[in-house]
Amino acid sequence: MFLTFLVSLFLFDRAAYYLFERLEYDFYRDGDFKTRFTEYARDKKLNTLILGTSRTFEAIHPLYFRTILNENAYKEAQFGKNPKYNYFFYNFFKKNAGTPEFVVYGIDYFIFNSRSNRRWLARLGKLHDPVPPFSAPSLLLANKQGVENFIEAVTQRWNKTFSPEESKSVMDFIDLQKYVGTPHKPGIVVTEKKRNFWRQKYPRFPGKEGRYLRSLLHQLNQDGVTTFLVLIPNHFGTYRTNFDRQALKRDLFQLRRGLKHVHILILDTPEHFPLDKAEYFINGGWGRTNCHVSRSGARLFNRILIDKLRPYYRKRRRAKARKVEPKEGPKP
Repeated sequence: MFLTFLVSLFLFDRAAYYLFERLEYDFYRDGDFKTRFTEYARDKKLNTLILGTSRTFEAIHPLYFRTILNENAYKEAQFGKNPKYNYFFYNFFKKNAGTPEFVVYGIDYFIFNSRSNRRWLARLGKLHDPVPPFSAPSLLLANKQGVENFIEAVTQRWNKTFSPEESKSVMDFIDLQKYVGTPHKPGIVVTEKKRNFWRQKYPRFPGKEGRYLRSLLHQLNQDGVTTFLVLIPNHFGTYRTNFDRQALKRDLFQLRRGLKHVHILILDTPEHFPLDKAEYFINGGWGRTNCHVSRSGARLFNRILIDKLRPYYRKRRRAKARKVEPKEGPKP
């Protein structure tokens, strides 16, 4: 009887877990995303892909690539789009829109301490890694955090209690290409430095999804894609709150070692951007580790960024022009 009980418990655990996987996938599934994206990307020649989280969502916009560089950029940056999602999305993009010439990846101080949102992974069919039936005594217990997150997501949808960031950032991918930022509202940014303020230590590589960023960079380099890891400005209070920036830069330079097509653009310092102007941000400040630029801040930042990118685009254009130049015929 005891053996029968153990076998029954084992079978129930596996059945319950695989049922949970099926329910979670159906809950998050965006069935027509792949078809709509393929239709959208057809004949557009999207030569630049913009990746990142909500900070990139607010900071870097395709509009400026079109108007300043005369280049078509596709933006995939939104909340919860961390290294794992970006790795799989690049492969999806390459398959359905062609290999881009450039990738601009916005880097966050907390990049290695975040997991990709389940909603985004589901629409690429990458919600669950394969779990063998005998990989753990109990699959439900081994994946307890995932089960709890799913229950919380169902509760939020039922009660419509999404966070402000998630509610705003769940934007259709076509509308995302037109988005140019959020206006500044006075009083939101913490501009007053208190005598004692909370400071955030840097979460080291590899963290939760760092191995996916490493794999993505190696794949981009192998594909010959010129890639820029861009450090996005924070308000000066957040800049000082996130005090361990040198450790972040060491990890980034270590990741790009030996990758000739990968470049690091450090644009989050007072020398590159006026971090002390609160109107250039919509949140953040002293004691706040997460900070997003405002619409006016994004306008200035995109000009600064594109000035750094312009030589690479010019070089690529000249190389393409040389390939199409007609060869001279034999001299008489």
